[in-house]
Amino acid sequence: MGAHDIESGAAWRELCARLAAVGERILGDDFPGDPRDRAEGMRHLATQTACWLTYATGFSDPAYPAFFRSADPTYSWGGPNVDQVARRATIDGAGTYRVSGRMGSCEEFVLQLKGGTTQSGGAEVGTEVTASELGLRPGDAFEILLGGDEQPGTWLPLPSGPGFVHVRDYYFDWVAAEPATFVIERLDTAGTSAPALAGDRVAEMLESAAHEVEHSVVYFRDLQARMRDAQERNRFGAPGVSGRGVQDIIYSHGFVSLADDEAMVVELDPHAASLWGISSYTRAWYEPLDYATRVTSRNHRQVTPDADGVVRVVIAGRDPGSANWLDNEGRAEVLTTARWFRPPEPPTIHAEVVPLAKLADHLPDGHPTVDADARADEIRGRTAHVAWRYRT
Repeated sequence: MGAHDIESGAAWRELCARLAAVGERILGDDFPGDPRDRAEGMRHLATQTACWLTYATGFSDPAYPAFFRSADPTYSWGGPNVDQVARRATIDGAGTYRVSGRMGSCEEFVLQLKGGTTQSGGAEVGTEVTASELGLRPGDAFEILLGGDEQPGTWLPLPSGPGFVHVRDYYFDWVAAEPATFVIERLDTAGTSAPALAGDRVAEMLESAAHEVEHSVVYFRDLQARMRDAQERNRFGAPGVSGRGVQDIIYSHGFVSLADDEAMVVELDPHAASLWGISSYTRAWYEPLDYATRVTSRNHRQVTPDADGVVRVVIAGRDPGSANWLDNEGRAEVLTTARWFRPPEPPTIHAEVVPLAKLADHLPDGHPTVDADARADEIRGRTAHVAWRYRT
């Protein structure tokens, strides 16, 4: 498209038509889900449109980059780890960049250099570095140089061609405190002014946004469908690495389908990895369940082992009083994912569906419990942390 297409409104009309086609494809009259899935699907399409339009129109120039928070309680897609913030910045392999900031209350981050544009452009991991590898701790300042000639300090080479920096910063204590700050600057264009915006550039932005919405909404829906077809309900798959995820993390997925009067007891070895967690996602749209006002995730800091040293997480639609309850929001089915950071050996995970009324018969004596007041305190703490983590 050229500038005359923008002036005539053709580019905008094409964007709207493509978004309408995506909506019809995923939410048409033959949509098989229940009304809740359909309502969430309309919201999902709206937030994906907002996400990728914002990224394309405001964060897609590698000459003048800035970090875009691409996954948060609003931009919710792709089964993110809810202990993290995800952000990205467009880069050019021919440029030189500096990423700097402060850790705040962040305990770990993973910075990846990826080739391609975003999820639909390949997004293969080139280089990966972590805060712990750099000796960083909460409160520390950092500076990482990217591209150009090798520099003293922390320097990483860039892959050739277009790409992006993908940062995930992690929070395990879920305290109400200042999160990490990340800033990216392009050094070899510093002191220059960005060119005036042209119509054909806007057309490129709209084309990119439409493409990302078309890809993301369908790709992650179909990814879940393929995973589900490959394994039995209420069983967790063999732990393994995700090709485009963090390379230090081992994942195991289970499709948890419970009746209102059932619970699932998931047994985990708390010593399998120093950092680990478990969380649940919607079946239709791969969005995390509400982790700010419900206990839909837990990590190694948010569980209490039984006397035998095993952590038993209880998944159920209503609070059974277990200190390790994982709320599934009363959904007929969720995708639940366990993650282990840098396990020295392949971790194990075992799950059993039991009658909710007889849950105590399937838990050891002395299994940790909480009362309603303690649960409310836990939820208040989660809400406060999320407000700080995603503060503006």
